[in-house]
Amino acid sequence: MLSFSTNWNASRHQQGAAIVEEIHGMGFGTIELGHGLSASLLHGIRESAVREHVSVLSVHNFCPMPMEILQDNPDCYEFTSRKSRERDRALRLTRQTMATAREFGAKFVVLHLGRIDALSGMTDRMLDELKVSGVASKTYSRMKLAEVIRREKAGPLVIERLISLLEPLVEEAAKSGLVLVAENRSDYEAVPTEREMLALLKEFDSPHLRYWHDFGHAQMRDSLGLLDHAQWLGDIAPFAVGAHLQDAAWPDRDHLIPFAGDVDFDRLIPILPKDIPYVLELSPRAKAPDIISAAERWRERFSS
Repeated sequence: MLSFSTNWNASRHQQGAAIVEEIHGMGFGTIELGHGLSASLLHGIRESAVREHVSVLSVHNFCPMPMEILQDNPDCYEFTSRKSRERDRALRLTRQTMATAREFGAKFVVLHLGRIDALSGMTDRMLDELKVSGVASKTYSRMKLAEVIRREKAGPLVIERLISLLEPLVEEAAKSGLVLVAENRSDYEAVPTEREMLALLKEFDSPHLRYWHDFGHAQMRDSLGLLDHAQWLGDIAPFAVGAHLQDAAWPDRDHLIPFAGDVDFDRLIPILPKDIPYVLELSPRAKAPDIISAAERWRERFSS
């Protein structure tokens, strides 16, 4: 299944109906409700989705967007924050997103699980050195090793915070038939790392907490020399239930139209479970004719 995220066009429309109608007009009958949608936009989307026979596959936290946040920011409140009131706000907003998913009949709720505030800027520094020295240089290798050590030391405390918030959410998801899906991130200060992700999913061992692969984010980690994209997919595939489909170009350009960047889809797609949904999550700069062409190419190559 090839679905489509409203992140692409939500910022261009004042009415929710127009968001759905534009996506449906491009040939997509299934959508993801992206982060950043207001309650009023959701109202228009609901009516138009029924009229256009468009179904909602997934909802991206936070949806609706918190009223006090004036610009789209899915990381405005984080499960890993040092401030308990921000963690509590993230919990309440996630429950609202789960309610949105139930209302629209969606199966998946896509989560960003947080980051380590004390390590802010780590990835930007690594990218700056990468662009100058290259991934194989001794200078970059030494820098990367130092940052990996710092990141590993900082991880356990924030993982404890994260688990304490996820436990009630997973229980609630099980009662309502939802699947919470943890999305991999591109920045290295984000939580969890690949090692932490595997450990987290194994610890919960629940069909209501699974993995959502973002190709662009993983490709950036690959460019940074922090993982091998194909090897990671092999490790995480047993937990994968869906993906954000986008391309990426070295070292940090993402949300590109598929086949416009460096992601080796021919190598990677066979590693993932068959018949999982793929959601196109593209930059608002992507042009509709190019998206339609790429979607046709995708269906010809990968649809069974």
